[in-house]
Amino acid sequence: METETQVHHSTHIPQWKKDEIKKIVDGVGTHKTSGIVDIHGVPSNSLQKMRQSLRGKVEMRMTRNTLTTIALDSIPADQKAHELVKYVDGQMVIVYTDLNAFKLYKLLESTKSRRAAKGGDTAPEDIVVPKGPTSFKPGPLVGELQQVGIPAGIEGGKVVIKDTKTVVRRGEKISAKLAEMLTRLEITPIDVGLNLKAVVEGHTLYMPQDLAMDENVLRNNFAMAAREALSLSLEAGYTTKETMVPLIQKAVMESKALAINAPIFEKDVMDMILSKAEMEMLAVAKKVAGKENALDEELKNKVK
Repeated sequence: METETQVHHSTHIPQWKKDEIKKIVDGVGTHKTSGIVDIHGVPSNSLQKMRQSLRGKVEMRMTRNTLTTIALDSIPADQKAHELVKYVDGQMVIVYTDLNAFKLYKLLESTKSRRAAKGGDTAPEDIVVPKGPTSFKPGPLVGELQQVGIPAGIEGGKVVIKDTKTVVRRGEKISAKLAEMLTRLEITPIDVGLNLKAVVEGHTLYMPQDLAMDENVLRNNFAMAAREALSLSLEAGYTTKETMVPLIQKAVMESKALAINAPIFEKDVMDMILSKAEMEMLAVAKKVAGKENALDEELKNKVK
């Protein structure tokens, strides 16, 4: 590749760095999908287990950010993978896979678990302490909870949370004291896992928010779209493999309705025409039923 030649021109770069840069570029070039994953806060033993669980599906390459930057920078600017260089920051790994971007995101999300908060952590979402009783007996805990903004009191010999309270908003820092109280309340708000920062598949760059979706909502949306498309096709008379049978059924019903109302005396609708005529006749008979000698005995019995 042109990239390898460019890298080797820098003779002051040690050979092992050149080899590492080449491996990164080759990995991007030989896989369908490549991405940058944030591993901040993931313990090394947990990271090893995650790598093992992804083996055979996703290749993770951990290397120095400077080498990853050089490698991605060397990819031609007209290739979408070049844009991944903007997301090389902090503790990260580069990943390669032949899965599509949506499956990669779902797989990485499955590695996540929850842990207790520590002082200085950033809240990944609003942290809410729910109203209700706790298992703690009365003591100094009530005051400690109140100090961090959690409305606590004592009822029935137990510490209770008087009202549901949002104690930290998404993106805010969690204080050490609040983290301690959340842990005591068994609230574990921090995600631990592989966080996808950006991923490229083909000519498309995806962000995590592009890939996060509720599969049930998506499935229901597809089902609704299919029903509406079928309804529109039937109204428009647009013939397809799916609409042919219901269109014929609709045409048969409409032609029978026309024949009955016309009326057109065909064998398929004669019974319905006679039934309609009898109902109309009985409707007229009911209106004149009170008049003397208006109806014979048979009609009188029918309109009773």
